Amino acid sequence: MTMMIEIKNISKRYSRAGEEFTALSSISLTINKGDYIVVTGASGAGKSTLLYSIGGLIRPDSGEVMFNGKDLYRNDGAELATYRKINVGFMFQQFHLMPYLTVYENIKLACYDEKYLADIDTYLERCSLAELKNKYPSELSVGEKQRTAFIRAIITRPGILLADEPTGNLDPANSSILFRLIDDFHKNGGTIVVVTHDPVPVKYSNRNVMLDKGKIIS
Repeated sequence: MTMMIEIKNISKRYSRAGEEFTALSSISLTINKGDYIVVTGASGAGKSTLLYSIGGLIRPDSGEVMFNGKDLYRNDGAELATYRKINVGFMFQQFHLMPYLTVYENIKLACYDEKYLADIDTYLERCSLAELKNKYPSELSVGEKQRTAFIRAIITRPGILLADEPTGNLDPANSSILFRLIDDFHKNGGTIVVVTHDPVPVKYSNRNVMLDKGKIIS
């Protein structure tokens, strides 16, 4: 199994109301191609900071995030943006759909190359959204919004899907639907790191990581 990402002793601290807060403390983790990793822990344990460090969005104060042998954060901003565009799909609890764009247009926005446009209708059909392609986010249920966000995240076939509490706003039925779709992405060769309190993805994952106060405890 080819290694994709190696996190080496990364730490991150924030200032909050004049006080220092440790989000990550000397975290090390190897993520192999094809892994499905579920990250759990209490609020404030550092889960999202870890996820966004992997995604090239939060620069650690120390340590390295290696992608195929190169430290992401030794790259300039343009190279980091390219890493995110080509290699990473992001999902968030709050969906982050553009309210003035339709379902189809929200997904199209992620297609940096026209070759991906032909796949949109296929994914809409697979995610039971075909009849809603011309609807706006305000006309969708929360489950439909998150399935739209899922398609947007994977439409360009990234190798890595990073999901931050993707079912935090969903009921159990919609959570199960979404995680089955995420599992399909994994079965097709994708690498997944998901931060969640939802017990559902544990049955799909091959690795579970628990954080506590910025440290991996299991």
